[in-house]
Amino acid sequence: MARWFQMAVLALSLLAMQCSDPVVVPDPYPTAYDGAHFDTDLLATQWYECATWCMEQHASIVDPIAARIYAYMGITLYQALVPGMPQYRSLEGNITGLEGLPFPDTSGNRYHWALVANAAIAELLRQMLPPSEQTRRRIDSLEAANIAQRWLAQLDTAMRERSVRYGRELAARIVAVAGNDGGERAWEKLFPPDYQLPPVPGVWAPTAPDQAPVPLLPQWASVRFLVARDTAIEAPPEYSTDTGSAFFRAAKQVSLRRNTLTEIQLDDARYWADPFGRAPTFPAHLMRIATQLVRSGPYRMGFGAVLYLRLGLAMHDGYVLAWKAKYRYPLLRPETYIRRVLNPAYQAPIPSPPTPEYVSDHALIAAAVIAILQDAFRTPFPEIERITDRTHAVRGMLDRDYRNLEELRADILSAEQLSCTQYDFSIAAGELYGQRLGAEIIETVRMH
Repeated sequence: MARWFQMAVLALSLLAMQCSDPVVVPDPYPTAYDGAHFDTDLLATQWYECATWCMEQHASIVDPIAARIYAYMGITLYQALVPGMPQYRSLEGNITGLEGLPFPDTSGNRYHWALVANAAIAELLRQMLPPSEQTRRRIDSLEAANIAQRWLAQLDTAMRERSVRYGRELAARIVAVAGNDGGERAWEKLFPPDYQLPPVPGVWAPTAPDQAPVPLLPQWASVRFLVARDTAIEAPPEYSTDTGSAFFRAAKQVSLRRNTLTEIQLDDARYWADPFGRAPTFPAHLMRIATQLVRSGPYRMGFGAVLYLRLGLAMHDGYVLAWKAKYRYPLLRPETYIRRVLNPAYQAPIPSPPTPEYVSDHALIAAAVIAILQDAFRTPFPEIERITDRTHAVRGMLDRDYRNLEELRADILSAEQLSCTQYDFSIAAGELYGQRLGAEIIETVRMH
């Protein structure tokens, strides 16, 4: 019976290919044509794993750069599928700078939307990652494997070629849009030597072990937002060495916390540090968890495409927002202040990132990402019984279990405090801005 049914379906499929019917009509294998109804796990999660692996081969892909790649990857995945998802709308005009996108003529031609997305993401990554034979081989291999695994692509060569061609055209246009956002090839100028810090009290100073005279990516404060409109940044407490000032109290709180840290707390801080120049980046760490959640149930591509799109936008705009604050208010790190004012022998438990302190980008990004995940999985199927983070298993760290997303958020924010690299007011501000950003993206990025 199963064999007879398969042959009947194949015959119907071949007959349908000879017609010029619209791309979205029901057919024996609707998952081949309707982008909203094939499993996310079949395509998107593999590509996000591939992208993360490729980025980890380059120490110059630091957090904001990784977030930018994820953002344009989400745009590409979603936009590649839109023509096959009639209930969804194009991103053109909804993402700053995104215009002039090609759109396929489906009136007389069939497209395999999985292959469109496959070709588009592959081409985007080839163009947006630093040149590398190793990463290119990984991308080429996954692209070819995804084609080989789809039997309909082998039966209809014209459809396959048409789909791949359109995917690459779409990616080329998105890469061109990204090319003028201010973040292009930023890995080549992580510490621009011509940047000068303003001569203001409490300005950032180099910290060990990097000791770079210039902070990381000052130009990122000028990178274009993709969707964010709520970008007002409040000033931190005024810098002061007066023992009665809010700034002095904030620094003293960090010093006292350092003196009471236990080994368990230090492990917590190290787990979420994801330090500069080492894999993984903080965006990759969070994206791995998101991918695990997507794989926890039978979520379709429409769901996955919107989720990955929102996450990428939140990460990208979150880092631009954080960097605007960092370079408008380029505060010194707690360890610098404590050594100068409180205790010359002070030793930080974890190296401080090579950027000005205010605001906490980890707190901002985590708050935005968790808000988006909570919205997406608020009525999950199956229910999220636990979240197991295995990101650092290859580095000898134990897995971490969380009963829900709120526990995950709390652990990340706690780790920021325990790291002693941020003032509490900076963590609180980052969390506030992240919650606002997450809510804004949930509200504005509605695709139905």
